[in-house]
Amino acid sequence: MKQMTLKELRIKNGYTQRQVAKSTNTTVTYISLLENGHKNPSDKMKEKLANLYKCGIEKIFLATKLTNS
Repeated sequence: MKQMTLKELRIKNGYTQRQVAKSTNTTVTYISLLENGHKNPSDKMKEKLANLYKCGIEKIFLATKLTNS
């Protein structure tokens, strides 16, 4: 199975950045920064993303690593 970036995970799950921001109580700017590797999500944010995308938190950790490389 191919590892996905944070952006790919979002798109695969059919969300816009605005929807993710609203669901995680953040801003579109912050979500964009995460997806472009300019910020690293906190553990709490990784948990929120895992819940939103209905995947294990380890998938978010891997996506974060892939996004930042």
